Amino acid sequence: MATRSSSSSWAATAATVLVALLAGPLADASSSPAATTGGGVSFPSAGSGDGFLAVPVGTVARPARTAAGAKGKRAGRAVEAHLDNMAFFYATEVQIGTPAQRVTVLVDTGSSELWVNPDCSTAPSEAQSRQCAGFGQYEPERSRTPPEGPFGHETINYGDPSDQTTQTSVSIRYYRDTIAFGGGGAARVVNQTFGVVARSRGQSQGILGLAPTLRGGAHGRAPYSLVLNSMAAQGVIASRVFSLDLRRSDADKGAVIYGGVDRGRFAGRLERRPIVRGVQGEHRLAVELTTVGVSLPGQRPQNFAVAGDDANVMLDSGTTVSRIHPAVALPILEALEARDDGEGYYRVPCAAARAAAGTVDFGFGPKTIRVPFRDFILDMAGDASVCYVGMVLTTDQQILGDSVLRAGYFVFDWDNGAVHIAQAASCGPSDIVAVGSGPDAVPSVAGHCGADAGPADATVTGKVY
Repeated sequence: MATRSSSSSWAATAATVLVALLAGPLADASSSPAATTGGGVSFPSAGSGDGFLAVPVGTVARPARTAAGAKGKRAGRAVEAHLDNMAFFYATEVQIGTPAQRVTVLVDTGSSELWVNPDCSTAPSEAQSRQCAGFGQYEPERSRTPPEGPFGHETINYGDPSDQTTQTSVSIRYYRDTIAFGGGGAARVVNQTFGVVARSRGQSQGILGLAPTLRGGAHGRAPYSLVLNSMAAQGVIASRVFSLDLRRSDADKGAVIYGGVDRGRFAGRLERRPIVRGVQGEHRLAVELTTVGVSLPGQRPQNFAVAGDDANVMLDSGTTVSRIHPAVALPILEALEARDDGEGYYRVPCAAARAAAGTVDFGFGPKTIRVPFRDFILDMAGDASVCYVGMVLTTDQQILGDSVLRAGYFVFDWDNGAVHIAQAASCGPSDIVAVGSGPDAVPSVAGHCGADAGPADATVTGKVY
């Protein structure tokens, strides 16, 4: 979750973003070597076929951590950039400038800006500092585009305001250059404004923010065109829509699909839910949670109604552990027999939790997303006997992070202020449907993976207080 400081400054040259679409022939994947960033992170080149562009990626190594430190394809106009499911964040590659400088960044639905070049010396651990050095950096003087900048500056604070241990920050200067997405530059936007870090604290990778601005939202004025805005304005996609498929915790890859929906990656029909503002009235990719519960084999599922401020949840791919109000979290923690470790994390025996074929259930109106215990229980300490629930308590904005999002398929529609939700699944090859424009741009389609997985929806058995 990001907040912006009041120290932003903009030069007059930042007022206009020129629009154009760059397109070129694509090499066949079989004859194209993998592209590698300066630190050795490998992303195979893109390949074309039958009217789409496949954008595979490589796997980034997981650094060793402690519990304390744990805190594409193209079909029509759809572009898919694969994500790497790493231990603590989901990443994709952006290519900046001419020739392309490859940089690995976190995919973040909890913030709005693209920025690169964190100060690796301030990363949370030595392992993350070493990994940070391998993610690549952008050097403006090496680009022949030519780039513009620096102009203007901004300070961005990240983390939960109620938990100082989560708080990090970056101070950035702005540049403009060409940005390409996908291992082989599947799609490009030109004159894109982005941040280059002048100072940072506690960050070990750059960030690709995919949320609207906190102040202006999806339809408000912004000091420059955000990445998703530029993609639509320059004809890369038909409308400001992207799908997020983080996949299960034991999968290496998920995907973000700009301008498309992959019917081969979800079960049942997409349920449309309105985007709501955050608890302080700010613009977020947030929705209303209506129920929480737990389903255990051979037992009646327990569902609890949620209302008021407890219902407001932000969908944030940049957060690993979900952050939930105590009243909402208590029924889940009791059902899992979790115990507070004294530092705000909740422990459960690994073997018992992962052997149980149960789910933690999150209801969004008539749609329930069921998170298997094996995905909701995290091994953050490297100790096979003790695991942690993928949830901590907060008194601030609630966040559904990767521990929940990986069980769902989410289609974010900026233009129409909606999120379309389904149970994530995988049933064969991708079948990407391009999204058009207009009030019903996201098609009301069913996934190829059958009906919603898991037990039938349970009746509400209680209410959180």
